[in-house]
Amino acid sequence: MVTLYTDKHLSIYPDRLVFKSWMLPWGKKEVMLYHIKKVSEKKMGLFSGKLRISGSNNFRDWFHFDATRPAKSKAIVLETDYKIYRRLWITPEKHSVALNVLKKLI
Repeated sequence: MVTLYTDKHLSIYPDRLVFKSWMLPWGKKEVMLYHIKKVSEKKMGLFSGKLRISGSNNFRDWFHFDATRPAKSKAIVLETDYKIYRRLWITPEKHSVALNVLKKLI
């Protein structure tokens, strides 16, 4: 299968996203693109994910493992049709490239 984008955290394929570090530095997770309903870009602050390395503190948002997230200012938010963790916050290494690929696919 053709890889449209890849870095140390995730890979984007024409039909799915593969998280290489879903929980802590291990634990892969696949998300099929048909579960993603909307792609948006959000600024992160102290109370909106910038200091969250992994996981969630509610049942709406999920942050994949990224030890470098505190140094980043923006995230891509994927709104899904899942009942728990409806918003997946991702922080790819090449933010604008990944965002453009996802917007074309969704």
